[in-house]
Amino acid sequence: MYDTPIIGIVAEYNPLHKGHKHHLESTKELFPNCPIVVVLSANFVQRGEPAFLDKWSRAEAALKAGADLVLDLPTPFSCHQAQVFASAAVDILWGTGLVTHMSFGMEDPSDLLEKAGSILIQEPPAFKHSLKKWLNQGFSFVEARTRALDEVEPGLGGFLKGSNNLLALAYKIRIMSRGLPIKTVAIRRIGAGYNEKDFYDIPSATAVRSLWASDKKERALEGLPDFSREILEREEKLGRVVLRGNPTWWDLLRWKILSSSREEISLSAEMSEGLENSLKKWAAKALSYDEFLDMMVSRRYPRSRIQRLCCHLLLGYNHWFNRAAQRLGPSWIGVLGMSPVGNSLLRRMRESARLPVISRFTSPRDQYSRELLKIEERACRLWEMLVKGDVDYFRSRRVIRTFESPPAGSSPSSF
Repeated sequence: MYDTPIIGIVAEYNPLHKGHKHHLESTKELFPNCPIVVVLSANFVQRGEPAFLDKWSRAEAALKAGADLVLDLPTPFSCHQAQVFASAAVDILWGTGLVTHMSFGMEDPSDLLEKAGSILIQEPPAFKHSLKKWLNQGFSFVEARTRALDEVEPGLGGFLKGSNNLLALAYKIRIMSRGLPIKTVAIRRIGAGYNEKDFYDIPSATAVRSLWASDKKERALEGLPDFSREILEREEKLGRVVLRGNPTWWDLLRWKILSSSREEISLSAEMSEGLENSLKKWAAKALSYDEFLDMMVSRRYPRSRIQRLCCHLLLGYNHWFNRAAQRLGPSWIGVLGMSPVGNSLLRRMRESARLPVISRFTSPRDQYSRELLKIEERACRLWEMLVKGDVDYFRSRRVIRTFESPPAGSSPSSF
């Protein structure tokens, strides 16, 4: 570690909107002249959807917003439930050997975060009993856990209704359970909530994507900083924006489900309790992806989980490798982009990094890393198919570099 704090942020920037810019600016105000390292979701995101823009375009936006180094969160972790997503991202930040602090947004920054984290790590008998009770009543794991926490410690349930609070808790659990010396800093979120589709002065990424898909593009662009607007408009002209309801996505998924046996589907990551039967039944009847999801969703299986199951199935992400990935975590640090300051950090990481650092698709030596890379390559190719692009286009992508003067408050290039 170094004397100067180095701040880590985990993000999707799907796309990067004014709320994200506020978070970065607030972090820089708290830590002036300190480098920022962003771990960015790959081409499939946590809610189980193809990213709106590819990861290189989103990395470019992150750099223009003031990040110094943008690292890749591989698809097996970026397209997963909150704790898997958060744990892998924290592991990558720690793997740099440089990051001292982690900054994240929350609806309600408070000491309840530490309290909830302690309960979930220690799992006292009262909590276990309550969790089992709610699971037996058919609630999803996340909802059952929230209700159990509220019974053990009244007030925690309401606190965890916020999606950003929930992710913050997942980060905190990973840091606490591993005993990492990373200090956390919570920034109060402003504007619309993560899943809200209504448009505010500072909208959610969901609202921006929804407006774009509804052909209200000017309205959507109002929620983005100028540099993010320019990137989105450029990618739109190139035909490189993936909208919800992409017809190719449903065609590929439906073919995969109907052409696979029940046994083959049952081996896919996170598949459980006869879901393969429901998938085949409703894929045969549904006329669209949204109709299919409406048929599949239940109290136990929320939409985001069904969407992730579909991604895993299309990517050939099986049960055994999923377990291995959760146990072993990321096995490399992939670089998506850097500023001059980020380039300096990268040079330091040659000595400090706890994981191998790569800037291009290479051939790892161990079998686990090779399989992880194969899934990432499939994810990139699948995303390219959705925009009718060259399926090997990602191989030509190089690390994005910015050489403009950094925004006010960012670290100097001599760092």
